[in-house]
Amino acid sequence: MCRTHSAEQEGGVGAPEPGRLTKRRSPMIVHVTRFVFITAGALGGFSVSRLIDWSIQTGYPESLVIFIFIILGLSMGYVLGGIFGRELLLALLSFEKRLQHMSSADLVLGLAGLILGLTLAWLASQPLRLLEPSWLAVLGTVLLFFMAGYVGIRAVFVKRADFLDVMPRLSHPSKDSGRRGLKLLDTSAVIDGRFAELSDLGLLEGDLRVPRFVLGELHTLSDSADDIRRARGRRGLDLLARLQSEESACVEVFEADYPDVPDVDNKLLKLTAETDAVLVTVDHNLTTVARVRGVDVINLNEIATALRPNYLPGEQLRLRLVKQGKEAMQGVGYLEDGTMVVVAEGSEFIGHEVEAEVTSVLQTSAGRMIFARMLATVEVDSSE
Repeated sequence: MCRTHSAEQEGGVGAPEPGRLTKRRSPMIVHVTRFVFITAGALGGFSVSRLIDWSIQTGYPESLVIFIFIILGLSMGYVLGGIFGRELLLALLSFEKRLQHMSSADLVLGLAGLILGLTLAWLASQPLRLLEPSWLAVLGTVLLFFMAGYVGIRAVFVKRADFLDVMPRLSHPSKDSGRRGLKLLDTSAVIDGRFAELSDLGLLEGDLRVPRFVLGELHTLSDSADDIRRARGRRGLDLLARLQSEESACVEVFEADYPDVPDVDNKLLKLTAETDAVLVTVDHNLTTVARVRGVDVINLNEIATALRPNYLPGEQLRLRLVKQGKEAMQGVGYLEDGTMVVVAEGSEFIGHEVEAEVTSVLQTSAGRMIFARMLATVEVDSSE
């Protein structure tokens, strides 16, 4: 059972879902703002029509005058509502982006400064209620609250370093906290499937997510004419279906897309950077590109390589030779972790379990390769 939280439990992963989701919710803000302005415009037009007797001024019937002013108010509300709605949308998106990149320490300090400033403003505003006329008291109170809130926020940020020295846990809430957040799985990681076991063991903490365009690539692979690609795609889809059918889902699929970005890898890198997430993959090339672009990435193959036992020259190992090597008289076998072992003078013992002595170890970017020589005196036949 995976230890990550479901989307319903998280209450917001900590980063907005960009791309398509933003585009879906964007018109709603504009529509609501426009509706408010249209309603206000209609009421304003009706009020203006009742200020004076427009029938005498224009010669039109009263009902027609009211209708004209309401239409004018509606038109002005529609235009102004669209303008203010789009400006409000841009302001909200800018606020979300700044909030996304703001550290938890800055957020807590800013909130504390705001509360302190508003509290002092409330205490100082009590005498202002005695001012006459009343509109002057209201105006003075509003200005006082605004200025006090701003000064409170600025004050805590000026002394930010001192506050963090007093409360060190606020600046360093948890060790390796960057690894405990959102994890995005690419196509190769889903097909590989080891992320589920790592999550079960608590070694891959945080919420595991699969963007919709990765699911689309898996579907394309499963429909491929190539047998190997089709099998890989179906394996990934079957794994996701099995994990999501469990009572506590290990991984969630969510809507996100970048129509202007053609390939899946670049979409993943852009999404990972914008959501401040960690990319999980087994693709060596994608790992290299991600690190060059400053994107946090976890390569499952690198984890497996780090956990493999180290063999030194002179140590003995036992394995089954399965095929011939590239050079004459070489036999090739594999350890349980998949490490390839090339055994000199081992071609005669293909199909048998043998013991060999390590002569050298070659570490490459693609993995590790061990060279060994036969210990013919301790050869063991697999049929025994």
